[in-house]
Amino acid sequence: MRGHCNSPIAGYCTTEPDGRLGLRAMVFSRGGSKCAHARLWSETRNDPGALGSRVAAELLRQGARDIIDGILH
Repeated sequence: MRGHCNSPIAGYCTTEPDGRLGLRAMVFSRGGSKCAHARLWSETRNDPGALGSRVAAELLRQGARDIIDGILH
């Protein structure tokens, strides 16, 4: 995500009953008026990196880079 100390980025990962991981992540504008949100589940049990990459790609698709850079207020 290339965030920094002041970037409001949140992530929460859980293990589903079937062993897959679920990852919810959000990126907020400084004032909280804009956000990007993603919630995805792993395709396999043992690939948290791939899940993180997919969630990051979805957040970026929704404009997270502009939110982090402060372009959207």
